[in-house]
Amino acid sequence: MEIPPQVLVEFTCKNQPKPSLPTEWALCGEREDRLELLKLSTFALIITPGDPRLVISSGCATRLFEALEVGAVPVVLGEQVQLPYQDMLQWNEAALVVPKPRVTEVHFLLRSLSDSDLLAMRRQGRFLWETYFSTADSIFNTMLAMIRTRIQIPAAPIREEAAAEIPHRSGKAAGTDPNMADNGDLDLGPVETEPPYASPRYLRNFTLTVTDFYRSWNSAPGPFHLFPHTPFDPVLPSEAKFLGSGTGFRPIGGGAGGSGKEFQAALGGNVPREQFTVVMLTYEREEVLMNSLERLNGLPYLNKVVVVWNSPKLPSEDLLWPDIGVPIMVVRTEKNSLNNRFLPWNEIETEAILSIDDDAHLRHDEIMFGFRVWREARDRIVGFPGRYHAWDIPHQSWLYNSNYSCELSMVLTGAAFFHKYYAYLYSYVMPQAIRDMVDEYINCEDIAMNFLVSHITRKPPIKVTSRWTFRCPGCPQALSHDDSHFHERHKCINFFVKVYGYMPLLYTQFRVDSVLFKTRLPHDKTKCFKFI
Repeated sequence: MEIPPQVLVEFTCKNQPKPSLPTEWALCGEREDRLELLKLSTFALIITPGDPRLVISSGCATRLFEALEVGAVPVVLGEQVQLPYQDMLQWNEAALVVPKPRVTEVHFLLRSLSDSDLLAMRRQGRFLWETYFSTADSIFNTMLAMIRTRIQIPAAPIREEAAAEIPHRSGKAAGTDPNMADNGDLDLGPVETEPPYASPRYLRNFTLTVTDFYRSWNSAPGPFHLFPHTPFDPVLPSEAKFLGSGTGFRPIGGGAGGSGKEFQAALGGNVPREQFTVVMLTYEREEVLMNSLERLNGLPYLNKVVVVWNSPKLPSEDLLWPDIGVPIMVVRTEKNSLNNRFLPWNEIETEAILSIDDDAHLRHDEIMFGFRVWREARDRIVGFPGRYHAWDIPHQSWLYNSNYSCELSMVLTGAAFFHKYYAYLYSYVMPQAIRDMVDEYINCEDIAMNFLVSHITRKPPIKVTSRWTFRCPGCPQALSHDDSHFHERHKCINFFVKVYGYMPLLYTQFRVDSVLFKTRLPHDKTKCFKFI
């Protein structure tokens, strides 16, 4: 039998409330009593002042903020109401606004909302309160960000990690092995095979131009608001200065020509000269590292390679590093930590980062295709090996699963593209408890990055290519082969869920395969493909 919904209407109050305006309802009881009641409520009814000339009052604002604080969905009666920063924030994702003549329909409207919609609205409402209204500093920062956005003043640059370079000798000829590059069936085309050129540097934290701003007002769905739903929504009030970096409302194009040879020869998008930086984490595996670096020789659109030397022991003095045509920056770290993979090093001058393990074996055409896909989805993690999470019913907990499946919710960052701004969020904004657990287990940094990106964008990652293994043959055994590896990852997922307060990972069966590049596909695997 269905339990009827409960509606509480109080006509008497312990105190003697006084309305702020003659035409509005007064606040009943003390603030602590109202919050305790709202904690038990799904919705909070807010009636606007009777005077239609008033857009909002202090009493309505107080009810609104109290509802957001405890996670109740505000239901505002009165179509003339103007919620705080209404032209900048999408309030329809956290509150319901119903005209007063339709008050008789409120019950049916609320009953029509699904549980998933209610959860999303309650979570978004709490996010708005924490980010913009919870403290005096957040309110002040929001006002400054709003003014800055309206008059188009650039925000302050994001914080970068100073890179302490380890001196090394280069000169070893690379690319002598014809199987190193292995471009497969992909003809890279005349544009990619040109001599090296300068890449647009990542010197600012937004790339919004006048033409893109016009598109944001006229073509983007819904009203333009302070922080578009891109990976660059602020997570904390102190980060409320950032206005989209590299994605925002940049139009995405198909490149010159749009078909045939022109399509294959052009990278696509509006910055045909854009490049990416390879960040490679390594620990006392010099021979494996040198082989991986040699495979990058001649890689198109590669701007620089940053080798994160995670060992306290410096490289051998007689070690001769390969000459691959682009600079190789060897960075010394303060301690051995997998979190060093995601530090926003100041030597990274591109928006795109290809995070890759020193034992990963990817062909040039696979990397190129992954970069093309990332340029069309700059707010996502775009990578090669996919994984997914699952709910363990007997133990009532989350599990990490690496079995082959048509469904995925994570992409391993041992071979993945992501935006540099995510490195900043991971290192300086994401809760420290998550990074501490990564250091404790020496594991789970890739899961933490997937949690972060999915939490901010509410989008799953994108898996590309049809290869089933990308580890180099003959490499020393990695940490992932240890028996405790998966047990630790189970614990990490459950701990991260507690930190975030919910499961941010999203399932997807969408993947992008290089059909245009004549990739040979196994017949027994094609049933799970989504061809683009």
